[in-house]
Amino acid sequence: MALNNLLYLKPHLTKYFRYTGKNLHIWQIKMQTVKPLEINNDNVKTQTKNEAIDEQTPVNNGLSNVSPTLPRIVPMVLNTKEPIVLPFDEVPGPKSLKYLSIFRNYITEIGTQVTAGLLTFGLNIGTILSNRNTTRSFSNLFDKYGPVVRFVSPIGSDIVLINHPDHIQKVFSMEGEYPVRSTLQSLEKYRIEHKNHIFGGLYTVQGQDWIRQRSVMHNPTQNAFIPHAQNLNDVCEKFTQKIYNIRNYQDELSKDLHKEIHKWAFDCMGLILFSKNFQLLETELVYSQCDESWMYHSLERAADAIIKCETGIHFWKFFTTPAWYSLVKYCDNLDNLIGKYVLDIEQEISTKIQDDHIISPNSLTSAMLLSEEKFNAEDIATILMDVMLIGINTISSSMSFLLYHIAKHQKTQRLLYQEVGNLYQDVNDIEKFKENTPYLQACIKETLRLVPPIPLLTRILSRNITLDNFNIPRGTMIIMSTQDTSLKEGNFDEATKFCPERWLKPEAKNYHAFASIPFGYGARKCIGQNVAETMMSLLTIKVLQKYRLEYHYGDVQPSQGFIARPNKPLKIRFIDRM
Repeated sequence: MALNNLLYLKPHLTKYFRYTGKNLHIWQIKMQTVKPLEINNDNVKTQTKNEAIDEQTPVNNGLSNVSPTLPRIVPMVLNTKEPIVLPFDEVPGPKSLKYLSIFRNYITEIGTQVTAGLLTFGLNIGTILSNRNTTRSFSNLFDKYGPVVRFVSPIGSDIVLINHPDHIQKVFSMEGEYPVRSTLQSLEKYRIEHKNHIFGGLYTVQGQDWIRQRSVMHNPTQNAFIPHAQNLNDVCEKFTQKIYNIRNYQDELSKDLHKEIHKWAFDCMGLILFSKNFQLLETELVYSQCDESWMYHSLERAADAIIKCETGIHFWKFFTTPAWYSLVKYCDNLDNLIGKYVLDIEQEISTKIQDDHIISPNSLTSAMLLSEEKFNAEDIATILMDVMLIGINTISSSMSFLLYHIAKHQKTQRLLYQEVGNLYQDVNDIEKFKENTPYLQACIKETLRLVPPIPLLTRILSRNITLDNFNIPRGTMIIMSTQDTSLKEGNFDEATKFCPERWLKPEAKNYHAFASIPFGYGARKCIGQNVAETMMSLLTIKVLQKYRLEYHYGDVQPSQGFIARPNKPLKIRFIDRM
């Protein structure tokens, strides 16, 4: 009975039955949606003949009306390798702000900014940083949501966080002629509102102004240490002597070692930027009224204020907070003092030109004053402020972690001392200098892998991009967690272990090029890489030639902030070598 009901199936159904004897034959006809494949004519003729014979076969039970003579349709061939691009809304991430984004159009302008700050920081960033370990928290975030994580902002553009080296490489490859990264908003606001100009430094400026600055600074920066090679060695020697003078009975520093390294970096940068020996390592009273001491004090306080303003909820955008007041005060002092040095050098150059003397740049400031771009003193002071704020703090941080790792790993220290113990360094040829110290360069590279001085790099997308099959629209801010990338076991064996030897093995060439990029990449790569590596090399050699280092305390981690610093004082023992 059920079989007879099949006669009344609608003709558009795709299954047809034919009953012969005890067998029930089923044909499945598929609708043709693409051009059929070409079929050999001989086969078609044979097939048609067989079908004609089959049609003459008697059919029992009155089922001959079922149409088995429909033309044969070749099944559609699908391309299963075609990637599927998912919409931006499908990117995984914390859901707390996704629901709140519905109210974007119903909040007033001021209320939106305040609410965005509270929600974005309180619900998202506050959760990430709750265990006071930025790297681990970001790693947990990626473990939960995958290599592409989206933060929905109640207002403005959303933020996408990535840590896969392939994704980081793709973002850099599409950054265009004028890469755009997020800036230090507090520093920008200070310059626009308190200095009455929009011209920014090399770290914060964008577009044509950035190209103009970088083109002038590139060559002088690469060789900035050569005119002052002996003076830089002298500053490193003074550092080792000061360590000797201020040690306690346990051969440790009673003062913060990181701060003494910060003074060393300040003195070295004074030679490179102004051809001036600040001699701050010899100055105990930082609050004295001399220009060098007051500049260092202002630099230290301005950097702390910027970090406080850039971290957490930006209340300083709406009213004067203590951090904002401190930023304005000390940035004013720093700008004035830097401007004074620039004017002195400019006057010195003018005097030499009038006396028909041959002029060659011996500092970064003089190189900018003599360039064809004709920067004025105010612009140069702004550029140099960025160089000092970023350069001195990143170099001192990296140098601190390098000495910490050397002191903690005695085998590494023994191998390093064998290489540099009797070495007399000549930095006039930086490439030759690096070739003669391969293990030292590996130690520096490994330190920067474990603790990149700026752990997060940002870009603003200039066009759409596909990451992990998700479409990310232009204008989206991409945060690249380079520190998390360099600590992934998938990128490095024993990734959290300090192992300089990994960079000297033949398989080092197999590491992903974007698994560790402490100086960034591309057009906006850190312009001071050679300066930083050379300064770190010189001081390490001087310290190891005079002292054996030991460390007997708990692990030191990078602190929070846009510049990584040791999260507690470094109590390294400096033991005299016999």
